Amino acid sequence: MLVVSPMKKTNMSADVGRAGTLSFVHAADLHLDSPFTGISGIDPELGERLAKATFQAYEMIIELCMDEEVDFLLIAGDIYDSADKSLYAQVKFIEGLRKLETAGIQVFICHGNHDPLDGWSASLTWPENVHIMSGEGAEVVEFKKEGETAAVIVGMSYPTQHIMKNLVKNFPRKEDNWPFTIGLLHCSVGSNPEHAPYSPCTLQDLRELNYDYWALGHIHKPSIVCKEAPVVIYPGNPQGRHPGETGARGCFVVDVSSGGDTSTRFIETDSVRWHIRAISIEGLEKEGELIESLQSQLDDIREKSGGRSAICRFILKGRGPLHYILSQEGFLEDFLRLLREGETWSKQFIWIERIENETFFPVERELLLKREDFVGDLVKIVEGLKTDEKARNEFHEFLSPLFFSSRNGRKYIARIDNEEMNSLLQRAENILLDALLTEEDNEN
Repeated sequence: MLVVSPMKKTNMSADVGRAGTLSFVHAADLHLDSPFTGISGIDPELGERLAKATFQAYEMIIELCMDEEVDFLLIAGDIYDSADKSLYAQVKFIEGLRKLETAGIQVFICHGNHDPLDGWSASLTWPENVHIMSGEGAEVVEFKKEGETAAVIVGMSYPTQHIMKNLVKNFPRKEDNWPFTIGLLHCSVGSNPEHAPYSPCTLQDLRELNYDYWALGHIHKPSIVCKEAPVVIYPGNPQGRHPGETGARGCFVVDVSSGGDTSTRFIETDSVRWHIRAISIEGLEKEGELIESLQSQLDDIREKSGGRSAICRFILKGRGPLHYILSQEGFLEDFLRLLREGETWSKQFIWIERIENETFFPVERELLLKREDFVGDLVKIVEGLKTDEKARNEFHEFLSPLFFSSRNGRKYIARIDNEEMNSLLQRAENILLDALLTEEDNEN
């Protein structure tokens, strides 16, 4: 068993005040230097600010560790966005670790599918407070505090990118003489259609090892998988990067009492937050009413943002007379330009990424599903792709070469999640129905 003792802290009173307790920060999926995907017509100044967002989130995690005077930081994989991580990202990451070294805070890292151990790494000097988990098997590390073993961390890194076997099977069961025990791993618990099933395992696999806490990574949406021993948490990524990563992003602060009771706090670290808002055109008759509705949504986002910036996507839905205007060529582009105009790149900005038109004729879709013609077949196919999991997976497979056939495709285009796929399907159906039904009206 490896033994890692914390360095002497500069603030000794903090050590005394925390005697008999344990505290740590659990983060994952930093994806440093990751591009914001799916943004078109971006302002150069905004682009520069977004490029720094993942690094700002990481800096907030480092500051949080020091402000909370935690014992250690856990990072559960995907520090970088690819195995060929940039030199800039590696240097910035180590700079943050050095700050923790100065503060006497240990760091335990396991690598995941985006940053496997066999990827390229620059020859840089690592701080002595950092321990990177092996990729050859589960590694057991003893953390000492004030001369006593305060925790045992068991972790494993990905030796290579595509790990489709259950790595939990390599982890030892907690021994009777171990104190608070933490599992550190990048893996998939259960099924999640929006993430590839790397190192798939079940909650029962984790429970059988009798650990106290599982610090997991890979799933980007913050979630508490299990609230009671073992506590199982995905902190999510600390900064959303595309429309599929809406809502608050951050990490967890974990406090362990002298009796082993665990309490957790989610801390937001994102400097820019993604929002998707649906707006119905039903009941709206004029363009001015729609502008007022969108402006009201922007005011609401700004008020609830907590001082952070926002990127918004508006989806116009419903049936109504505004559909005819919204469908005119160039109207949405002009509408978007109007709403973007005048936005200054202050500390808190709002950028409207896109306005999607999913409005349609005031027709009964249920009646179209019953039609025995091309229009009926079209609606049935779209409905099947939206509701039938097998058909949707086959469609995803059909489209996958568009996203993964080249390195540039993987770098700049994010995988489409189910929500965005349904949105695209509905948009395609609306465009086709508009054309087909308009042609029918003209013939009649």
